[in-house]
Amino acid sequence: MRRTPLLPALLPALLRTRRAVAMLEFALALPLFLGFVLTAIEFGNYVMANNRVQRLAAMSADLVAQSGTGDIGIGEAQIYDLFSALDLTARPYDLRNDGRIVITGVRGTDTDNNGTTENQILWQRFDGGYVIAPQVGCNKTVTTASLPAGRRLPLGEILFHVQVSYRYRPILTDIPFRMLSLPVDFTRIAMFRARNKDFQSPTPDDRFPPKDKCTSASGL
Repeated sequence: MRRTPLLPALLPALLRTRRAVAMLEFALALPLFLGFVLTAIEFGNYVMANNRVQRLAAMSADLVAQSGTGDIGIGEAQIYDLFSALDLTARPYDLRNDGRIVITGVRGTDTDNNGTTENQILWQRFDGGYVIAPQVGCNKTVTTASLPAGRRLPLGEILFHVQVSYRYRPILTDIPFRMLSLPVDFTRIAMFRARNKDFQSPTPDDRFPPKDKCTSASGL
């Protein structure tokens, strides 16, 4: 007795069946769905990091503007505490190693009495492993600050400029950011006027040396 080959006999039935269509569609759609979900998570985390950096800059500038002048000015110990508080507030983002904070006190002066004020840098403090040039200039190389939009302070006015930079670490990959030409390192600034015009340099403290080196990760 001659046997009919099994595959040719089953082939018409396999072509007519619809029982595996849903499973096949799911298998084809799953990678695409996961790609969309993971990309959404990555972009959501990226937006959160941007917002967190902006809030840190505004919070720091406001705090320093409140305590950086007057009879009881800010001290070096308080600056250390502020940097530590920012590290904690930035979590889960590692601001200590992947970020940079620059605090600059600026005052409008007229040193040559020509009626034109200059933005004199009063003091600067730095912290964070992502060493990046201060937008206003480094106090070790320049004496006047370059404020945004060419702003010039009125004579005697004191302003605190805070720059927070962060180098974003993608959760999975940076491919979406490269495809869309989005920067993975960003800088946000905030500026607050001092509550009064009585300037006082940060109070020295032997336990807390000034973090005033713009090219050092620790500022020391």
